[in-house]
Amino acid sequence: MSRVIAIRAVAFGVVAAVALAAAAPSGATAPAADPGVSATQIVIGTTTPLTGPASPGYKDVAPAAQAYFNYVNANGGINGRKIKYVVKDDQYNPAKTKSATSELILRDKVFAIFGALGTPTHSAVVADINRRGIPDIFVNTGSSNFDNPRRYPTTFPYFPSYVVEAKTMAFYIQGDAALNAKKKCLFYQDGEFGDNAAVGFNAAGMTFDTTVSYFSGQQVAPFTSQITKMKSAGCELVVFFGVTSATAQMLGTAAKAAFKPTWMITSVGSDPSVLGASLGSSANALLNGIYSPSFLVPIQDSSNPFVSQMKVIADKNNLPWNFYTYYGINTAYVLSQALKAAGPNLTRQGLINALQTKAATFRSAAIVPLVFSARTHQGLQGYYMGQYNGSGQLVRLTSYVITATSASTGTAKKTTYRALAPTPKLLP
Repeated sequence: MSRVIAIRAVAFGVVAAVALAAAAPSGATAPAADPGVSATQIVIGTTTPLTGPASPGYKDVAPAAQAYFNYVNANGGINGRKIKYVVKDDQYNPAKTKSATSELILRDKVFAIFGALGTPTHSAVVADINRRGIPDIFVNTGSSNFDNPRRYPTTFPYFPSYVVEAKTMAFYIQGDAALNAKKKCLFYQDGEFGDNAAVGFNAAGMTFDTTVSYFSGQQVAPFTSQITKMKSAGCELVVFFGVTSATAQMLGTAAKAAFKPTWMITSVGSDPSVLGASLGSSANALLNGIYSPSFLVPIQDSSNPFVSQMKVIADKNNLPWNFYTYYGINTAYVLSQALKAAGPNLTRQGLINALQTKAATFRSAAIVPLVFSARTHQGLQGYYMGQYNGSGQLVRLTSYVITATSASTGTAKKTTYRALAPTPKLLP
């Protein structure tokens, strides 16, 4: 008899539990299974050079992202959760990146890595991040090697790859008779940065009369030998693939050597405010006439709602208004939309699914398509071509955008793309 009573009691308990679950509010948040998520908080982390030779410009990205997250948190967070952003200074040193990433994962228990910066640095940790199933969102490098869903299923680059940038440059040069007629030379950073550029130019069928390079730890060197070689070779158009600190050294050394080719430099190596800190009052004069691709609405376009609202956030946080601040706020805005799209019951896999299925709905200051799916994690798909004026402003030259894939074959093409308007108050 007691056994029957016990069975009935268990059955009653199960029925009661089901009834309670059915009566619970439909929007209730279930306990999260993944690290870094609680009912009130999402913990994300990054590694970036806040100090060291590669820090000029790049040190502004993480504080800008933090400023946007603070803004979101002050407005209720994302699905009721506030973002905690943990930033580690790796000084652009792969060994430091390894130890800092381990701290983020093991001590800080991050839900995701966001905006980790640098090709050699992130290459040192990307396999371990993916092995652990941690979302690795918007890696701050144009290396096409991170667009590999089969090998790195949790990694999502954001800005266009260096392969795409090289294809874009080649497309524009080949379509401009005056530029294409010049004696063309290539100056690049050794490693994946330069390797990606070579892939893009080869795919586009562009060759160079002279090539020179520098290694990534040489950003603060004067580049005297490289400038001398290019000047002696009679280079008339120099395409440069390097970071901003290296661009400053190159332009300063070239000016002293009276070497005045037409320059075309990468989107990640041309910010006027950062160059000005190194080159002083001569920065705008040296920038004048330089070609550079870009993928964001021009930063000086204050009539654009993305620019105007992002600048308000930067100004309220006393941040410099430069490309890196603009970029940091923009990517934090896109990540916040992805986190919201992943739903109230936030999981790592849910965030990955949201990125792979809803990227086309995310708004941003980018004026080129954002491409994510289960088959490709390319990120932004292209650029427009711009040229700096005497005031240090990048003026858009093409009404169209130039898009391409990161494949080792195929060229760029003209594309018409209409970006979505920002969300109300720039909140996710």
